[in-house]
Amino acid sequence: MQVVAVQLNMAWENKAANHQRVHELLKSNGQIQPGALVLVPEMFETGFSMNLDATAQSDSREGEQCLRDLAREFDVAVMGGVAAPVRDGLSANEAVAFAPDGRELVRYRKIKPFSFAGEQDHYRAGESVQLFRWQDVKIAPFLCYDLRFPELFRDATRQGAELFAVIACWPAKRSEHWVRLLQARAIENLAVSVGTNRCGEEPNLTFDGRSCAFDQMGTPLFEATDQEQVITTDIDINAVRDWRDRFPALRDMSAG
Repeated sequence: MQVVAVQLNMAWENKAANHQRVHELLKSNGQIQPGALVLVPEMFETGFSMNLDATAQSDSREGEQCLRDLAREFDVAVMGGVAAPVRDGLSANEAVAFAPDGRELVRYRKIKPFSFAGEQDHYRAGESVQLFRWQDVKIAPFLCYDLRFPELFRDATRQGAELFAVIACWPAKRSEHWVRLLQARAIENLAVSVGTNRCGEEPNLTFDGRSCAFDQMGTPLFEATDQEQVITTDIDINAVRDWRDRFPALRDMSAG
């Protein structure tokens, strides 16, 4: 299965500009295969803002419609980060994925809001990991700060996850953590780990991208630069399954 990471330099709190830019990046790539899994960063419409007036979708869910339209146009599954409509004063930071026919494949709500930035005061936390299947691969979506909590990934693995799709707005000052934690999640769970980050600048932060992927052995599949780009890689899911059959780490999780 082909996985496509869209490393986006988001226009701050400008939904229309970001919708257009994602489309332009995908249109100009030329290597995206039908049936691929396309990953777009966390809160791709606006950047990681706490301003719900700018970030939250209306009840028409325009951001999700953008992702649906991309899935249909490019004949792929598209997963991206959106902010849910406001309910009782709070939104929710979500990862949603859609098939080419418009079907919703998954809706995952970020379990670990980033308390360092006060995210929990604006976005309601999720309660459970979610899995979806695409091209016969079991995929678990996660959002940014979730990456620091290995128990979430272990829970997903127990439920059968073979590929972790992590979308983020992870700042440059901690980008080495981003890369190494993605690698660790792959190694410890005998899974493929793909991280899609933003690049560019927000009012108070700089982002150096470094979208990257690791196979079930922790071997790097790609690592992006700090520039806006679209990266493609092919996932060998049979190699994941073969390694899990041969190496006992997951079977030994529950051993006394």
